Order: sequence, then structure tokens, then C-alpha cells
Amino acid sequence: MSALHTLDVRLFEALTGTCLSASERDRVVDLCESAVAMAPGLGLPHPGQAARCAVHLLVAHAVPGLDPRVRSDLARLCEVAVVRGLPA
Repeated sequence: MSALHTLDVRLFEALTGTCLSASERDRVVDLCESAVAMAPGLGLPHPGQAARCAVHLLVAHAVPGLDPRVRSDLARLCEVAVVRGLPA
């Protein structure tokens, strides 16, 4: 199983039980994947933290009604994905 697929599975698991529609869940996962993909190339000293902050902001804007705890879980998963590294 690829690292990106593993991230997808974990993101969808974190979204289980939310009242989001399937399209909203897909949108959230796409936003998370984008943040994870972009963060390493930004040249920032802490790309994991950058991904985490980006996910918080992007998801809060895209799905304002999402429980902040779920949003934090998603952001943490993305931070870990960046720190551990995903295949190019």
C-alpha cells in the first residue's frame, strides 16, 4: 500500500461519522492531499507545520461546519505525512 493511499484511508476514517456529504468528504481529502504535496516544495524550515496550518485554514474555509476536533485530526495526519515523507 502506498503512503498516499494510506493517508487517504486515514483521512476518510477521520471523516467517518461526520455529517458531510460524499462530495464534501472528497473535497476535504483533496485539500489535504494538496497541502501535503505542496508543503515540502515551499522551502520552509518546518514543512510539516506548514501543511498542518494549511489544512486547518483550507478545511475551515471549505467546510466551516466541520467539528474543529475532526479538522485538527486531519491536520495532524497531514503533518505526519509530510514529516515522514511521501514518494514523489
